[in-house]
Amino acid sequence: MKLDTEFIRLPLDFDVERLRQEVLAVPESSWRPHPQGHPGNSALPLIAAGGDPMNDTTRGPMAPTPNLEGCEYLQQVLASFGTVIGRARLMRLDGNSEATLHVDTNYYWAERVRIHVPIVTSDSITFQCGEQSVHMPPGQSWIFDAWRRHNVLNPTGDRRIHLVADTVGSAQFWDLVSRGTRPFAPDPTAAPFTPQLVPHRPGEVARVEIEQHNFPPVMTPWELETLVREVVYDGLAPRPGGTDADVRHFRGSTDAMVRQWRAVWARYGGGPEGLSTWRSLLAAYERGIEAVRGRLVLPNGTDPVGIAHQLIIESALDEQLLAREAVRPQAAPATTRPRLEPAAAPRPARHTSRFDRPIFIVAPPRSGTTLLFETLSRSPSVWTIGDESHRAIESIAPLHPGARGWDSNRLGASDARPDVLEALEGNFLAGLRDRDGHRPADDAHGLRLLEKTPKNSLRVPFLDAAYPDARFVYVQRDPRESLSSMIAAWESGRFVTYPGLPGWTGRPWSMLLTPEWRKLADRELAEVVAEQWRMTSEILIADLERLSPERWGVVGYHDLVADPQGQVERLCGFLDIEWDEALDQELPLSRYTLTAPKPEKWRQHADQLERVLPATAGVARRGRELLARPVTLRSRIEDGAPDPTSPYRSVSAGNLPEILTGLGATLLASTYQTGKLVAVRALGNGLNTHFRPHESPMGIAYQDGRLAVGTHSQMWEYQNLPQLTSQLTPPDRHDACFVPRSVSYTGDIRVHDVAWAGDELWMVATRFSCLATLDGQHSFVPRWKPPFVSAIAAEDRCHLNGMAVVDDRVRYVTALGVSDEPQGWRDHKADGGVIIDVDSGEVVVSGLSMPHSPRWHRDQLWVLESGQGSLARVDLEAGTVETVAELPGFTRGLAFAGPLAFVGLSEVREATTFGGLPLTARLEDRQCGIWVVNIETGETVAYLRFEDVVEEIFDVTLLPGMRFPELAEHGSDLVNGAFVVPPEALVG
Repeated sequence: MKLDTEFIRLPLDFDVERLRQEVLAVPESSWRPHPQGHPGNSALPLIAAGGDPMNDTTRGPMAPTPNLEGCEYLQQVLASFGTVIGRARLMRLDGNSEATLHVDTNYYWAERVRIHVPIVTSDSITFQCGEQSVHMPPGQSWIFDAWRRHNVLNPTGDRRIHLVADTVGSAQFWDLVSRGTRPFAPDPTAAPFTPQLVPHRPGEVARVEIEQHNFPPVMTPWELETLVREVVYDGLAPRPGGTDADVRHFRGSTDAMVRQWRAVWARYGGGPEGLSTWRSLLAAYERGIEAVRGRLVLPNGTDPVGIAHQLIIESALDEQLLAREAVRPQAAPATTRPRLEPAAAPRPARHTSRFDRPIFIVAPPRSGTTLLFETLSRSPSVWTIGDESHRAIESIAPLHPGARGWDSNRLGASDARPDVLEALEGNFLAGLRDRDGHRPADDAHGLRLLEKTPKNSLRVPFLDAAYPDARFVYVQRDPRESLSSMIAAWESGRFVTYPGLPGWTGRPWSMLLTPEWRKLADRELAEVVAEQWRMTSEILIADLERLSPERWGVVGYHDLVADPQGQVERLCGFLDIEWDEALDQELPLSRYTLTAPKPEKWRQHADQLERVLPATAGVARRGRELLARPVTLRSRIEDGAPDPTSPYRSVSAGNLPEILTGLGATLLASTYQTGKLVAVRALGNGLNTHFRPHESPMGIAYQDGRLAVGTHSQMWEYQNLPQLTSQLTPPDRHDACFVPRSVSYTGDIRVHDVAWAGDELWMVATRFSCLATLDGQHSFVPRWKPPFVSAIAAEDRCHLNGMAVVDDRVRYVTALGVSDEPQGWRDHKADGGVIIDVDSGEVVVSGLSMPHSPRWHRDQLWVLESGQGSLARVDLEAGTVETVAELPGFTRGLAFAGPLAFVGLSEVREATTFGGLPLTARLEDRQCGIWVVNIETGETVAYLRFEDVVEEIFDVTLLPGMRFPELAEHGSDLVNGAFVVPPEALVG
């Protein structure tokens, strides 16, 4: 909403400590990434459309989400504003990040003001609006002009959390605003500003008025005139290259449309009889103003043509909303204690189903669900309708997206009404056949329905309410492959689902309809499919994780293709269905295959994917990690033996067990992509890989019983306490036990290498382009930066990443470029890498391809030239490197023992930071694991290769003298119940 000043502080303050208690008690799993994938931004929905925390739309009746249930004071805070509350969320911003500069141009926010209540913040965090900025202290309440460009900057290492609520206001609310204070437009005649504290009232049930109506079926001419006059025309001017004639054209087209809208309203009112006339009027207006797109500008920098699209063309008419009003259930009264739907809502009464544990295959489009469906349909136990269930579901009027304002294919538990379920089951039964084409008997019960459509990935709460005994199978596939296939599907025109989707002007809409699809207008096709895939995956995974574990399982697409017999037998065991066929090694193509699959087929769209894959990375990682879930009740694995079904499985070659046994050592590796520390230990004649969770672990360092691990925002220090091994199982196997002794909160400084220099722990603060240490008081203490870097700033100017310690001093470092500009190293990442002498500040070697992990060994400096995939020896006098070995992956992480180098290898994706490197041109198939190289001959003598979800290694170190150590987890019974005190404390 537009205000007459940038910021207004409201005269209500709140109990900060109580707010923090409630907010920090919410489990991390309830937080969601920002809907647009902005890095460092996340949200906890409190009030959302339909009460669904996964629904980011602003259309439809709002209701509390389950997240609000245990937050008594948050409910009291919302009620204290005395107004109808619309969408409300907790918005979280990580350290060293920003909210992104933007304007709220959606119709919803043109009509609503946004309330902010800071809960967790720091003095240096600022809110920018227009040309002004303020710090909002915790416990206060503010509103701001969302029509101006605004942003939030968090340069600290701390997280910021605000309560953010949208409201149209009320008489009581605007009275609060009138008594507020305006930092940049003070009123000398105003009464003294005296904020009132709203205390927590234990046990009091807050009466929160919740928004039930937001978008009109037909906008009244009076609202339309107001929007045009106060928003679209205010400050309208030509851009450079535009003219006053363009302004007149735009105003003339808009004025004509508004006048005609009034005339049509006078004839039809808001009734459906005028639908075709409304539609034609908006289409003509859209054609008229497109001629001046890009030639005009409003004071906030936006294009009035785009604004007219959002406020008028997309919002003045919702031709499906009239039908929706006729079919949706009556909304609950708004002035009650919040209903906690859908999670806590009682299931609707329904008839006895003829289905027993129906099976739903779910995944984003083009993930292999059809292949799995067609394979499992050959089981003698299942019944199917032979194809996807689009018509069976969407022919029921309340379940069609058109009856729901075209919001999406999302369905919730409240949609599972008895009449709807009767119709749905009837549609399924009408087409049901077994594998031989036979229909079930008219009185048959206990039928095992097998069904699949990607749209059901957005309907898990509905299907769960309809069939509480249902089973779900999630097919996980690499997003590169799915996205490439989705692009091809859109381009083919064979997968159009909603050809006349109101408000959509691109290619005919294909595949499933995701929430917030309107924001994808005018986006490139790759962006559209990436958002389809990302949002579907995020919603699906969150919904599945709310089910009991025995009701859902995961299968990897590549596992299914590589081992169809084994994977299908495991799935059938999990689903409790029969299997009596022998499958060929290569499954037949599914009916919807466009072209025959090839491992690298996705590369045909590599250029388009490079721009959009980063937005999918977070949820893709969650999908890969879900492969750790068993899809059947496995037999007990013998103690210490590898699990062949584990997504963390690995294979080894050469004599790595013998090497570790001979050294009496354990290899320790970090993999930030899967959030694990990995201890590689010899066990009998084989290897044991022992995984311990950490949040994005990177640099690791060991010295004299002390182990340091740098993570996303912390530095962990462990101590080896061998006396605790007696409490481990079996006690005679372990010879060391590392227990966490301290943790320092650094913030997200992007710590890379860490190393002990004497007794002092040093780290590379890559985000701040410096070397640093800890002092127990600050996030970090900068100790050195390259001479070409002019300031300590969170801008990753040169991507400083590695350091080598010589004689207990940090002596050499690696960086990916010589740059003093934010992210400047990226311009020459393939050949701009350098090694720098810390003492002199001089660049001693240049022209390297992404150097990492410099190490001093045998009076010689070694480095991994990661972009080449090589291990190299450095000639400091000549300023050159000599390649000792080229390896089959992105080399990063290096440790030595005599003539052996232990080198970490990572798979790299071209469509990321690693695109355009010599390594990607040299090798199509890159490996992940730890390779052992003889530095005297350059030969690989052994390796450990990971085969599934582990795709990168950051650091590698050796734990000498420890053949089978334990890494005790924070919060474990071992840590909580073990007490180690100095021996002298026990004397006497």
